[in-house]
Amino acid sequence: MTGSNNLMAYLSRFGVLRGYMLYLRTKLGGGVRSIAVPGMENPIYMRTGTSDRSAFNEVIVKRWYDHPFPGGEPRLIVDAGANVGYASIRFAELYPQADIIAIEPDSDNFELIQRNTAAYPKVKALRCGVWPRSATLVIENPQAKSWAFRVREAQSGETGFAAVGLTELAEQHPSGRIDLLKLDIEGSEKELFEDPNCHRWLSRTRMIFVELHDRMKPGCTAAMERAIAPYGFDRVQYGSNLILIRERIEL
Repeated sequence: MTGSNNLMAYLSRFGVLRGYMLYLRTKLGGGVRSIAVPGMENPIYMRTGTSDRSAFNEVIVKRWYDHPFPGGEPRLIVDAGANVGYASIRFAELYPQADIIAIEPDSDNFELIQRNTAAYPKVKALRCGVWPRSATLVIENPQAKSWAFRVREAQSGETGFAAVGLTELAEQHPSGRIDLLKLDIEGSEKELFEDPNCHRWLSRTRMIFVELHDRMKPGCTAAMERAIAPYGFDRVQYGSNLILIRERIEL
């Protein structure tokens, strides 16, 4: 049933002939392929036969991140858990004037992000993880599918990568805020929302796409609900994303 639903999504989005050809192009073959998407000037790179195709279906075909921004144009977009960069590409297509930061900890995913975003000068890719404090992080489940990596703080003797904070990213941008935040970080949202200083970035954030992972780390939803309670976000569920929106922020 999922395959049939996906095919119908391709046909609906791109038309019968082009949709069917694109469906086959993404489904068949092996290795990294260059995918020409109707309506997009630049090709998209995909590791066929991997979870890249599921991400492509959600972001490029079904348009899970196309919910309208609430007035004006975003100036800073943070794609936390960027995987191979499809959401960053889609945001760059929707908001060509926005600065976009794509954050991804896995080295193989990050290499593909660099290829996918090379034609988008407003996208800056960082190989790091989002965390509520300065730390060295490691991937705790390196055998997982490429879009399911979880991070934790490194133990003594482990070599890892740097953590970056959302407050830090907001403060470093001229606008001083995060207009649009995508959080798909496989349970680490629990640590972010439980952090007593999360108000420092939440108060600066206008729109959030968040995928909650209670099945991996119980308590993610409860931590988010406590953290966002003072901010008056409206909410919409679309696909696996909860979209949190407020009309304005005061800095």
